[in-house]
Amino acid sequence: MTVRPATCPLGSWPLEMRAETAAGYCDEPSVEAFLAKVERGVYGRPRRERGCLPKWHRLKLDQDIARRHGLAMERMLLAEDVAELI
Repeated sequence: MTVRPATCPLGSWPLEMRAETAAGYCDEPSVEAFLAKVERGVYGRPRRERGCLPKWHRLKLDQDIARRHGLAMERMLLAEDVAELI
């Protein structure tokens, strides 16, 4: 049985991310640097469920990043609403 590698289309980010993907999404220099910031509370902890790998949700990471920059997340979500752009 062959193992097929997971892929992510160029320019897109999944809603759920393993530490490796989340570290890249947050522009951290390494997974270890990302996990150290999780421990310090800069980024939230991942969701853990039995039989599943720990995963971070993209919107929660967005909220953590927005909070660090003093931005209100509600404003950011409105900008992403297609109806608001028309």
